[in-house]
Amino acid sequence: MSQLTAIKQCNITDTEFLTDVLSGLAQQQKTLPCKYFYDDKGAALFEQITSLKEYYVTRTELAILEDYSKAIANMLPENLSIIEPGCGSGKKVAYLLAHMSNVKTFVPFEISSEMLNYSLAHLSPLFPELSISPLLGDFTHSQMVKQLTKDTSLDSQTNLVYFPGSTLGNFAPVKAIEIMNNFHRLCGVNGYVLIGIDLVKERQVLLDAYNDKAGITAAFNKNLLQRINNELNGTFDLGNFSHESRFNEQHSRIEMHLVSECDQSVVINNQRVDFIKGESIHTENSHKYTLESFKQLAGQANLNLEQTWQDDSNYFALCLLRPQ
Repeated sequence: MSQLTAIKQCNITDTEFLTDVLSGLAQQQKTLPCKYFYDDKGAALFEQITSLKEYYVTRTELAILEDYSKAIANMLPENLSIIEPGCGSGKKVAYLLAHMSNVKTFVPFEISSEMLNYSLAHLSPLFPELSISPLLGDFTHSQMVKQLTKDTSLDSQTNLVYFPGSTLGNFAPVKAIEIMNNFHRLCGVNGYVLIGIDLVKERQVLLDAYNDKAGITAAFNKNLLQRINNELNGTFDLGNFSHESRFNEQHSRIEMHLVSECDQSVVINNQRVDFIKGESIHTENSHKYTLESFKQLAGQANLNLEQTWQDDSNYFALCLLRPQ
C-alpha cells in the first residue's frame, strides 16, 4: 500500500487573495495574478486544455518523456525524493517514476486540494510501494516555501524538483528567478531541478494554443472572475468580458486578457472598480525561451544548465539544472 501521509498545509488566506485582486485592478493596466486560476474548477478546466488539439505543449512534453525518461533517470542518483510543485494529475511524473528505482518519497506540492487528491488517486495504484507525502501550498511564495522546507527538513535531503509543463513562463523574469530560487531551496543538498520550458516558435502556433475553437481556454480565463464572485463577494458579469490572447514580440510572450465589452462597474468586497469599453485585465503571461535565454535566467538563481532534451520540432525542452 502507498503511504499517504497527512497533507501538510500552508494556505493562501482570503485577505491575501482580496489584497492581490484589488491591488492588481487598481493598476493602469489592470492585472490579476495567474496563480488564482487554480481553484478546483480552474484546475479541472486546465486539465481539459492539456488534451486540446491546439494545445501542443502537453503532448509534445509527453513525447519527450516517453523517449528520454530512461536517459533522464540515468543522470540522477538513486534514493532521492521527487518534489513536484503544481503536480496536477501526476501523469508526467509517472514517466520518471517508472524508470527510477528506490525513489525515497514523492512530494506533490499543490495549491489546489482537488488536484492534490487527484494526483494521489492516480499514482497510488501505479506505484503501490511508493511513499507519498503531499504538501498543500503556494510554491511561488518564498516565505511559505522556506517555512515548509524547515518544517519537513526537505532542504537537508537530496531531492529532484520536477517542474514540467511551461508554468515557469507564466511569470515575469524577476518572479521566475524567485521561483527558481525556491526550487534551489527545495532541491536540498546536492539536488537537481528538472524544468519544462516552451521554446520560441511560429506566432500562429502560439496564438492558436491559447485561443482554442472549443472555448475551453476562454472558460478557464473567465473562471478567475467567477472565483472572485464566489470568494470575495464580487459582482462580475462574465458575459460582459471576452477572452483574448495576444503575442507580445518585445517580451517574447503570449498574453491572456479579459476585455470589457462595455462601460461598467464591478463591486468586490464593497469596493467599486470601473471599466471602460475595450479596457482589459491582463491575467496571464506565457514566456517563450531560447535555450540561451533560459540558461541566463537560471544562472541568476544560481542554477547551472547541465542537460536538455527536446522534441524533433524544437517546440519544447526539458532542462536539467544543478545548484552552482
